[in-house]
Amino acid sequence: MAHILLVEDDLDLREMLKAILADEGHHVVDVSDGQAALAAIRGGQPDLIVSDIIMDGMEGIAAIMAFRKLLPETPIIAMSGNELYLSNSEKLGADLGLLKPFTRATFLSEINALLDASERQLLTAGA
Repeated sequence: MAHILLVEDDLDLREMLKAILADEGHHVVDVSDGQAALAAIRGGQPDLIVSDIIMDGMEGIAAIMAFRKLLPETPIIAMSGNELYLSNSEKLGADLGLLKPFTRATFLSEINALLDASERQLLTAGA
């Protein structure tokens, strides 16, 4: 399955989302802020990044802009309880904004859609 970088400062939510992804067979690296996420990227390129927007330290918008520069083809999902933040994140590099709270089914559906689209893009580029 996919290698997913999960960036979320709320420990309970991060652990829940990590468990959901792990139950689906994904390998998940989870961190609490943008700086830690950038360090994790240096350890290996993820297939997908899921990032909160409002976090201490390096917040999500700045992190998403940095992710996009480093990994221009990697899909990014931004998460927030604020629609305006999600709209801005999509303008600045996120492929999708996911409004909190969301269901497990919605979360997995969006993850799978972006992973499938990314895989199709790689196959087309390699053909």
